[in-house]
Amino acid sequence: MTTPFKSAIDLPAEVSEHLGNLLLTLADNKRLLGIRYSDWILGAPTVEAGIACSAMAQDEWGHARILYAMLRDFGHDPSALEHERPSDAYRNSELLDRDVSSWADFLALNFLLDTALSVQFELLAESRFETIHYKVRKLLEEERFHFDHGQGWTARLLTAEGGRNALAAAFGSAWNACLSWFGPDDDPLVSTLALHGIVSAGSDRARARWLERVGPLAAQVGMVRETDEAWISVRGPTWDGRFSERRRAVDGGPDEDSLARVRGDRNRTLLMD
Repeated sequence: MTTPFKSAIDLPAEVSEHLGNLLLTLADNKRLLGIRYSDWILGAPTVEAGIACSAMAQDEWGHARILYAMLRDFGHDPSALEHERPSDAYRNSELLDRDVSSWADFLALNFLLDTALSVQFELLAESRFETIHYKVRKLLEEERFHFDHGQGWTARLLTAEGGRNALAAAFGSAWNACLSWFGPDDDPLVSTLALHGIVSAGSDRARARWLERVGPLAAQVGMVRETDEAWISVRGPTWDGRFSERRRAVDGGPDEDSLARVRGDRNRTLLMD
């Protein structure tokens, strides 16, 4: 039986560095995704969907706080991570840099990106790093609702007038950012963590799991085709210009308004440890 790592201190230095980077990337995406969910609490198509947006926003903020707190063991100051960094220090997907303007674009975040993040957490669920695998199991229980919401609304919009075209445009714009989020299979971060049992699979298998999850609906807007063995993306992924440590294809970060909100600038006097 493989010996577990009981704490961050037990991790080899290279593994600790890569795992810390992965956790920070996940935390930043969770924090910004929560902001994007909250943007639609009053703008969702139905009251029920608005309530769901509120619940998902709270889930994501809670997940982010757990991850930021864990990063103390990797040499970070959680409070500084949450409230003091500039825009270009965030490691979120470029899809979260600013608010989205339509419900179809929202579903690209809810169904495609949120599912990609959940797949990454699934690969940590049986990690040799015990501190994370216990926390991940609870997190994934809450994420099932997020997937059901995104899947249900995507299926619903596909049957609405103009919905298929709207989703095709939104999914097409978001596709490569989600498909490439897992990184190339020779990414040193992923390969090192897989080698030491911190994650249970490399990038290609993670991407295949994500495609299996989103494929049946993404195929209806031309992003995926089904073969006898698997769901296959009709595009890329492409890696041109990718910032591998930040897992994004373009430079930059959250826009000014998003940065102020994600750091809590407007309520800084109320911040408590």
